[in-house]
Amino acid sequence: MMSTKMRGILTVLLLVVAISSAAFTAVEAARRLPEEGDTDHATLHERARSLVMTWMAQLRAGPSPRGPGH
Repeated sequence: MMSTKMRGILTVLLLVVAISSAAFTAVEAARRLPEEGDTDHATLHERARSLVMTWMAQLRAGPSPRGPGH
């Protein structure tokens, strides 16, 4: 059996190895952002607003029918 002191040292050593291996692995972005001067792309806000307006146009106008579930 390992002594308590050895078990503590082993635990700290394993934590240091795990943290250092996680810190040294870097992943680049999956999608790069467009250049700052690139104005061909619509901003995210404009695209989201357009999408919501399209959804709202597809909704039926008027109140929902009153039925047994309301």
